[in-house]
Order: sequence, then C-alpha cells, then structure tokens
Amino acid sequence: TEPATTEAAADELAEGDPEPTESAPTASAELVPADPAAPLADEARAALDALPTERIPTPGEFYYRSNERRHDLLQPRLEGLGGAVVGVGSDQLYTLAAMSGARLIVPVDYDCRIPLVHAFYAAFVPPSETPEALVARFAPESEAESIALLEAAHEGAERERLVRLYRRLREEMHEYLQRVIRRVYGGRPASWLADAGYYEHVRALFRTGRVEARCGDVTASTTLRAVGETLQRLEVPVQVLYFSNAEQFFPYGEAFRANVAALPSAERAVVVRTFRHAELPNAEHDRWHYMLQDMDDFRARLETGAYGRMALFLEDLARAGAPWVGEGLSTMTRETPSVVLEWARRRRARD
Repeated sequence: TEPATTEAAADELAEGDPEPTESAPTASAELVPADPAAPLADEARAALDALPTERIPTPGEFYYRSNERRHDLLQPRLEGLGGAVVGVGSDQLYTLAAMSGARLIVPVDYDCRIPLVHAFYAAFVPPSETPEALVARFAPESEAESIALLEAAHEGAERERLVRLYRRLREEMHEYLQRVIRRVYGGRPASWLADAGYYEHVRALFRTGRVEARCGDVTASTTLRAVGETLQRLEVPVQVLYFSNAEQFFPYGEAFRANVAALPSAERAVVVRTFRHAELPNAEHDRWHYMLQDMDDFRARLETGAYGRMALFLEDLARAGAPWVGEGLSTMTRETPSVVLEWARRRRARD
C-alpha cells in the first residue's frame, strides 16, 4: 500500500484424492453457509457484530487504496481455498476473497479510517450490478446519489464522518477504480473489478453481510485475537492471512505470535505479503515482490523463536533461490531451507 499523496499515473504501467480445502462440514458450519449468497445464521451475525475495535491514534499516512497490481500471480495458489480472508488494507482484500472463493472477509487495520472506506463499499456494492456501476458511484455526477446511500445506511456522527470522507476522496477513488477495473495481465484478471465473476462473488458477500471491518493492531491482544476466537466458534478457517508490507514495521512479539496461533486454519491456508528486496525481483509492471507462505510453516518458524522480524524470512528466501524464488513471486513451505535456524543453532553452540 501507499499514501494517498504519492500514488501516480504509474499504475498504467500427488498421490490419491486431493485433501479438502476446508474443515469437514458440520451442523455448526452452517452458521456461515458456503454459498456466499446465503444469509448468515443469527448467531453468526451476532458474533461478527460483537467483534471489538481498538482505539489507535490516527497515523499520518492514509493507505485507502492499494498500489499492488499483480494479484493475478497469486490466483493459482488461492483458487478453491474458501474460508475467511483476514488482513490489513482495503479493496485488495476483495480481490483475494474473489480468487479464493472466501465466505467471509474480516479486515483488521491499524488506521481507523480504513473501516470507513470499507463502509463506502458496503453501501455502494450491493446496489451496483456491475463493476462499471460501482466505479460510477465515485463519478462527479453521482455524488448526490452516493451521499444519499451513505446517509441511508448510517446515522449520527458516523454518517457525518463518512460523508466528509467521501467528499474528500471521491475524485481520487474514481481515478483509482478506473485503473483497477482495467487490471488484466496476460489475459488473466488481477483485480476484483476486472472480472464479472469475481465482482459478483464479492457483491454476494456484501449483500449477505459477510464483510466485517474493524480498527485493530495486529500486534496487540484484542481485535485480531477476538477474530480468531470468533472464527473458531463459527468453524470458518482463515485460509488467507494478508499483511501487505505491514510486517516490516513491527517485530514478532509475544502478542503477535499468540494472535497468529489463535487463527483457525485448514489445509492449504496461506499468508500473503509484499516487500522489496535487492535480491528478490519485483513483479513485472509492479513495485512489489509477492510472497506466499504456508500458514503451518509461518506458525512453525515463529514458534522456533529464531524469527523476530519478517526480514528474516527474506534471508531464507534469498539464500534458498529456485524453486522457492520466482520472477515477482516467492513461496515458502516447510521444505524451504532455513539459514536463519542454522544461524540460531550456531549462536547457541557458541554460547
């Protein structure tokens, strides 16, 4: 992601049967039906509504739009995962949810303005039958109608904040979404607006109240921990955990490790992150290198205590090379060699 003030026109630039991708269906799993167009059970609705918010000072930069362009690189690995998408950021989460066939999206972002951006989409996506109709909600001629939709969906101080923010961001978001809707590489859609099927999946999630955004610090002990506990109770695994490039700004402390451990997951669950590294090439037409890490590998490496920061995963990748590192996309599994653990063993031996 990047600040609102810096994004520019550069955007134009096995054996046997497969394992199931989610937990086996049970009676309680019907609280959140696999069909995204099916209504949530009342118990599920109440549990999601009760997710807490953390009070966090407003950061100086506002990442209300994404500058990640090559999510198409992730699609083969995400397809069919289902479950929930949990992570930071705004509409890039919708792309990941569409590609994975998710049945819930739970954004948890450090910036308390980001849930307001998700509220824009919650008001505008359900009545917009096509991606083009959604983009038009931010056109100058649609301003009055769009404000009316926000006012109808909210009240009091929250309504006033939403209307002010919409007026502030409308023009830039209109320009941004016009780029997002054209985001196709090699004939493959790279965004939730570039494919009618992707858009319809996300639209179904919004229409059935399956996008539940919160302000929260992933390194604290309240919001993300509660998300994990709630999804555990609803028996919806977190199949995509998305950090963008946020991990470079914090160490892996005890609370963060406990948060990750609290998130339920199933077969093939992944962590998605982006970064820049001198030895790991950015994706073509993008300014980021993408990384997919198996969730069980992420937890296992964290539990060793040797990985205090995200940069240490990059040390492993840079030294592992092919086949773990590709052009713009790397993959880390339990089979990826760990130079960091070797370093830790040598330090212990010296001590």
